[in-house]
Amino acid sequence: MRRPRSGRTAAVLAVALLAAALLAACQTTQPTASTAPAPAAPRITNSSGLSEAPGRVVAQNKGWVVRAHPATKTGAAYCFATRADSSSPLSFRATAKGAAMLVNGDQHAQPAEDRDAKLMAMFPDGEKVALEAKPLPNGGVMVPVELPSYEDLFEPFMRSKAVTLHSDSANGTVGDVSLGGSSWALNALDECRILHTDG
Repeated sequence: MRRPRSGRTAAVLAVALLAAALLAACQTTQPTASTAPAPAAPRITNSSGLSEAPGRVVAQNKGWVVRAHPATKTGAAYCFATRADSSSPLSFRATAKGAAMLVNGDQHAQPAEDRDAKLMAMFPDGEKVALEAKPLPNGGVMVPVELPSYEDLFEPFMRSKAVTLHSDSANGTVGDVSLGGSSWALNALDECRILHTDG
């Protein structure tokens, strides 16, 4: 009677020892590499914050062209008005949040530094308008405009045929600039802003 019990005890003991050995082996095994996905890389946006998508012509008249640039994952939608023949140093840009007049600046131009420049506009009727501007990396300037004062600030540019611009930035005097068709261009730009940006 004792031998069978001893055999059973030995078998139970052997199973217990085997289980303990397997458990110890599991606990000392080095953890495998995590299978969790790596964190996504931060999304890099372009420096201007504006869309880099090609613009679509939405209006063209009186020597001006207005293009709408749709929003992308890396940039906001905007509208851009420029002379059809690219002969003018002036261009105008509008987003859902604001507008800007660019003098010798490309459509994505943004100020290089947080400092002010002065831009003096002298019209044929003798009117002079001093504008708060921001210098651009290429030597041009940008005049940012809040949307409520959009028409008030640009009104002299809309009713005049020409303007002489002088900047205290690196470019100095820009010279005489034709404003023919600018009234149409600025109105078309504002309409583009309403229809084709997120405003």
